[in-house]
Amino acid sequence: MRTILSMFAKSPFKPLVSHIDKVNECVSQIVPLFEAYKSGDYIKVEKISQQIEKAEHKADKIKDNIRQHLPQSIFLPVDKRDFMHLLSAQDDIADAVEDLTVIMRLKDIEIPEELLEPLMDLVQHVVDIANAACSMIRELEDLLESSFGGAEAEKIEKMAQELGTSEWEADKKQFLIAKKLFSMDDKLNAAELFLLNELIKKLGGVADQSEKIGKTLRMFLSR
Repeated sequence: MRTILSMFAKSPFKPLVSHIDKVNECVSQIVPLFEAYKSGDYIKVEKISQQIEKAEHKADKIKDNIRQHLPQSIFLPVDKRDFMHLLSAQDDIADAVEDLTVIMRLKDIEIPEELLEPLMDLVQHVVDIANAACSMIRELEDLLESSFGGAEAEKIEKMAQELGTSEWEADKKQFLIAKKLFSMDDKLNAAELFLLNELIKKLGGVADQSEKIGKTLRMFLSR
């Protein structure tokens, strides 16, 4: 508790940055996770999944500490509800990454050759989106110093717009992969079709949750 309070005493956004660092640890494992999965190295998939779970658990602990120990009397330069909404948006990214590991560990599946290239393209695109969202949180100190205006506010607005565009592009990629997947229903059994489709949807979920960061920060700028 003392640590969290001391962080709030220095800056109301430092705990959020501490939390996003753990979220980013989860994100950084997505590409290695899919590389292991596509190569059929399920032992490595298990190992990376456990690393993601540990990082997500640490993120949860930081989130819970912030929620429990945020002093009612502390001055925040933003509405407290918006502050907590941003924390939840960050946490949703880590949860979405963990969801990927759940799908991958249900059944060992060989990804069809035709899906490998577009799938890994989507994976990298989603990781780029999530990394961009995490980077926005690290801009909060400068945004605070600028009183949510000026060049820093314009920078955040531009980043939020780019995040929204990237998420829209992810939706398009996700649709095309799903379309290709269902055109292969004669080559895959029902379980493989279902799990691969869920995997694609969960990847899209990481992008969706990441975009929420930009939307929430835009609320900060509009109030």
